[in-house]
Amino acid sequence: MRRDPTTNPSERARRFRRAFSIIEVVVVCAILAVIAAAIVPKMLSVRSHREEKAIVAIEDLLRMYAFRNAAGVQQVGLYYEPSVQELSLWIYDLNPENPEGPRVWQPDRLSNAVELPEGMVIERASADEAEMPRSDPWNIPTHPDGSRPRITLDVIGLDKQLTITLENYSSTPIRSDDPWGVARSPVDLDAQGSTMEVW
Repeated sequence: MRRDPTTNPSERARRFRRAFSIIEVVVVCAILAVIAAAIVPKMLSVRSHREEKAIVAIEDLLRMYAFRNAAGVQQVGLYYEPSVQELSLWIYDLNPENPEGPRVWQPDRLSNAVELPEGMVIERASADEAEMPRSDPWNIPTHPDGSRPRITLDVIGLDKQLTITLENYSSTPIRSDDPWGVARSPVDLDAQGSTMEVW
């Protein structure tokens, strides 16, 4: 058998080499570890930021609920659709398709719906301690006499877990994770005998 005189033995060895050396594998693993250490915290902070943004949007929606109830004459409803994880305000108003007919519930055009990020749900909701269904859509309306119920929402995400409460006499919701968020209790001045005192 004749050897090819043009082929160098070192070139032949290089041509048939098919595996990585242990040093190359260690270097690649080290590079991947550095990349993962840089990316994972950013991904976690992005998820936490999304959840915080959704919680602030829910608080804003509850403020709008209280404001629309105080400023308007129409009934307002807090509507939740669990299939799309969306919370929105609805108004009991004239039907645009049949203005002469009865009033109907329709989305409020003056407020934006809140879409919860992936992994975040409203685990429990109650109006004046009455539980809302977990898997079906629900609506918490204001009362026809102009008053409104006490609303409690338990919001659970991948990073955040808290309760948001809107008292029936307050226009500002309170978060359970806010150390300064303490609800004031209503005081009956007549019962205390302080009706005629100067404030």
